[in-house]
Amino acid sequence: MLYLMPKKIQLVPSQAKWQLASNESVLVLVGLQNLRMMVGIQDSDLMTHLIQISNKAKALDIPIVDLYGDDVLQGMQQLGEYASTHPQLIFAGQITPMLKQILPHLYSVTEQLCVVDDAILLANQEQHIQWIENISQQGLHHLTSYSLNRLWSLSAPLTYILSHKGILLTIAEQLDMDALDIDPHEDLRHYGLDSVSMVSLVGLWRANGANIRYEDLQSKPTLHGLLQILTD
Repeated sequence: MLYLMPKKIQLVPSQAKWQLASNESVLVLVGLQNLRMMVGIQDSDLMTHLIQISNKAKALDIPIVDLYGDDVLQGMQQLGEYASTHPQLIFAGQITPMLKQILPHLYSVTEQLCVVDDAILLANQEQHIQWIENISQQGLHHLTSYSLNRLWSLSAPLTYILSHKGILLTIAEQLDMDALDIDPHEDLRHYGLDSVSMVSLVGLWRANGANIRYEDLQSKPTLHGLLQILTD
């Protein structure tokens, strides 16, 4: 059953001492099949946050593991393979009894475990708040989807963000589209790119050393035009 996501002030601060890095992260999505069948899930904050962090992971080429998809064993095998090269395991989705059982085992493999505060679902808000308190006492990290996306963006390799692939996937993330569906010569505003998204994109690219202004994006609002500006 859906409930209002707890506010940050309702949750205990994280006690973890490590910093997230996009090139060391794996996004672990739990129980998505069950979540998608819930009434009202599509219009919920929970689903909005799940989509946002999934899109950010795709934009930064961060591996995504569906832990409880059609093949549970395959998901666990993938997670084990990634853990050796990507020690930061970021969990979101449905907090199931099975997940609670395997977290201590995973903690023995890597101490860099993190839960996304507003992209998880338990039985009710009270259990949600209590569980976050419990994992914090155990040393697991937790943060909001906004903080996660921001830290991922700030820690992403500069060479990737300003590569052709990085630029394309970042634009696709803002538009909530499949990258292959974007016509390089189509005005991105026709796909729904608004002024807020433009400011966000320009800010990201400038923070990574690109010589681009908001006016440049307005004058060449196509993927082709942006690639010319950003890779010149």
